Amino acid sequence: MKKLLPLALFSSLIYAYDPIDLQYNADGKLIMLDKDTAFVAGNDEAAYLQKIDLKSKQTSLLALPDKPIMYSLGKLANHQGAQAFVLTEKGVFHAGLTETQQLVNTSSLFTADAFSYFKYQTFTLDVNGDGLTDFYLPGIEEQTVYVQQQNGKFASTVLPLRAKTEAHVTEQHFTVSHTLPQFPTLADINGDGIDDLMFYEQKAVRYFLATSQGPSKQLQTLVEIDSESKQRIEKLRDFNNDGLPDIHIIESLTDDTDKDNDLDSESIHRIFFSQQTNNGLVFKDSPDLQLTLEETSSIAHIGDFDGDGVNDLAVISFDIGFMDIISIASAAMENKEVTLDSAISIFKGKKDKQFSKKAASKKSFEIAMNMNESSSGAGKGIIFKDFNGDGLTDLLIRADTNELKVYFGDEKRGLSRRAKRIKRSLPKSSSDIYSHDLNQDGKEEIVLKVKDKKEGFRLEAIQISK
Repeated sequence: MKKLLPLALFSSLIYAYDPIDLQYNADGKLIMLDKDTAFVAGNDEAAYLQKIDLKSKQTSLLALPDKPIMYSLGKLANHQGAQAFVLTEKGVFHAGLTETQQLVNTSSLFTADAFSYFKYQTFTLDVNGDGLTDFYLPGIEEQTVYVQQQNGKFASTVLPLRAKTEAHVTEQHFTVSHTLPQFPTLADINGDGIDDLMFYEQKAVRYFLATSQGPSKQLQTLVEIDSESKQRIEKLRDFNNDGLPDIHIIESLTDDTDKDNDLDSESIHRIFFSQQTNNGLVFKDSPDLQLTLEETSSIAHIGDFDGDGVNDLAVISFDIGFMDIISIASAAMENKEVTLDSAISIFKGKKDKQFSKKAASKKSFEIAMNMNESSSGAGKGIIFKDFNGDGLTDLLIRADTNELKVYFGDEKRGLSRRAKRIKRSLPKSSSDIYSHDLNQDGKEEIVLKVKDKKEGFRLEAIQISK
């Protein structure tokens, strides 16, 4: 699928693949569902959706229905490979090469006017373990799951789960806002071999059991926190890379939770690793990991950086001053990126599942962040992957406008003292820097979606060998 071209002949460490030229506009996020296929949306006078064959390097423009809002990916009965599904105000459509097919006829909570551009947004999942893609469409009073049958038809199931509704009253205005439930996380809670649907909010994790026919309608509670507690559930996330969701709980150490947190205040972070047993998903009563971090710091990654078989901790911290606060507020209102001084610190793991108090290594850099997006490193020019195939976790950061740095996992320091520097033209936005194991050799390649001088987009990939 590729031709490797050396970029650094003196070291033979960095190689570039032949680029892939994209059709039309391709300003959306690159979505790589598997090793062979990628998708990218675009917005101009019309909306576009391209399917990219990473092996042949051929692109195909998919047909779209009128007024597309968002798309998601999955598998459709009687079709080969990854397929694109498009949500409109009238329901869900399959986007084919030459035509669209309406799969679900239903009104949508979302409207085309409420979205400024057509984009990728997950609304697909497999709720009954049959390998076919089902749809999850949110609502105010209830949530609806459309389960795909073997013939490609869809049957609906309504989940009795309401959005959170709040009223805001001022002297001149009365407004009502709705917070939709989080998109469900899949995990086998009862041990029957079929993943169930987990939902989390600040004070609870709840679930619907699933069967081969789809999810049940009985909402059950897995974890619940006292409403008066300063603890909150931050997220469900696979921290230890075992494919199972773990629970991340944060407890504020400020005296008054009603006031805005001071940037110098601290919080206790507790992580409960899940275990899959014959009886289902199990969590311990006490946290597997517990650490105290300042409000301007967060857990960036948990992985084995030094090769001792014990997970290490990567913490990202931000140096935020008064002027930074003003810049952050302004950038958030305009949905733009703001540049902040930041650092990644690696704390080596111990066998008791705790971490050294002193960082084994620390890397400082500037990071461009969109404050309206996720607080994780993904999409911000920070990637934790194995780029050289030695089994250790490496760190890639965007160091400058036209420079990437890769710090390799290191037995002594967690991360190498010196970085492999890659100087080249980079995308304007760090959200267009990705990684993907293109040839399935156990090493991640760096994938860039760049805009060339002719105002077109192309994909470039870089391979690193230590």
